[in-house]
Amino acid sequence: MLQLSIESINSRAPYNIQLSDDGSFCFTTDEAQTYEIGFVEDHMMAIENAYQFFLMPKSDANEQKDEKMQQTVTAIIEEFFSANDVLLDYICDTKDGRQAARNRLFQQWFNQYPKRHLFTLRTMKVEFDGVTYYASAIIRNDNPAYSDCMTAIDAFEKEMQDKLI
Repeated sequence: MLQLSIESINSRAPYNIQLSDDGSFCFTTDEAQTYEIGFVEDHMMAIENAYQFFLMPKSDANEQKDEKMQQTVTAIIEEFFSANDVLLDYICDTKDGRQAARNRLFQQWFNQYPKRHLFTLRTMKVEFDGVTYYASAIIRNDNPAYSDCMTAIDAFEKEMQDKLI
């Protein structure tokens, strides 16, 4: 796991971030909803320095829009990219059938990010057996391995399609 500066994150995030024993981060919203957020090395991408991002509610999530949550998640991801030349991917959970909503929210947050011009967002969608799977990858445009990362994203999408279809 790559190390991030919790002090730097907390200087920008509206919610207070706590570091968990396993290296992930936790925060609690004004509505008393606790979330865990973290990054794990992703071996599905055929490239080094690929990490999968996860955001999980620790209890039943509140459906209310929370701009402070978006700002907190953005601060964590910003710190992740500021310290590392990495590829970040996100696979939408399908367990409750809300993967399309998760994908839209992720894209909305990206599109609202003031520095989005510094990044490339690639969204992938594969349908199989009545279920639509969504994944996204983000990379800084100035990453020295940009072209290798884009090749790895293309290969991952093809592999996803080949396995499911």
